[in-house]
Amino acid sequence: MASFDLIQKEIYSILPESPLDFELTHAQLVLKWVLKLKPNADEALKISALAHDIDRAITGITEKDLLDYSKINEFKKEHSVRSANFIAELLVKHGYQEEIIKKVKNLVEKHEVGGDSESDILMNADSLAYFEYNIPSYLKRNGEERTREKIKFMFSRLSDDAKKLVKQINFSDSQIASLVKESL
Repeated sequence: MASFDLIQKEIYSILPESPLDFELTHAQLVLKWVLKLKPNADEALKISALAHDIDRAITGITEKDLLDYSKINEFKKEHSVRSANFIAELLVKHGYQEEIIKKVKNLVEKHEVGGDSESDILMNADSLAYFEYNIPSYLKRNGEERTREKIKFMFSRLSDDAKKLVKQINFSDSQIASLVKESL
């Protein structure tokens, strides 16, 4: 029988395998933001929040592998499809109904681009979690220039309301605060 607690537990056991040490915390923050943006989020949206980047833990492929940042959109599409396929397999294993599997797969495939109300919520939550937590790690791995590009990318895809939320984030690190301010 399908159980959110069991699928969550399995996702939590997989995410630490990512080459990115923040993967589990990021997923938890995406779920937090989803629930802030849509307090009555259904199980499919909550699972999508936790598993939207699961491919990195399974394949080890990260943006560091992207040599030409101008190809970020293609890279993100491939990442989304891989993650959607991996979580769909897990949902089948856990006995989820086809309707939920299709919805989760669709949400995860669209988490980088949005396009409907729920995938937009997921995309906004993903970006908000990046701003809240991931920038220092991204900067350390990729350098200042690429981090500026990533900040611009993540901010550009936010809704107007989510952009206001980013501007309310209190960055404790002055370098990060300056980098964000200069990039926006």
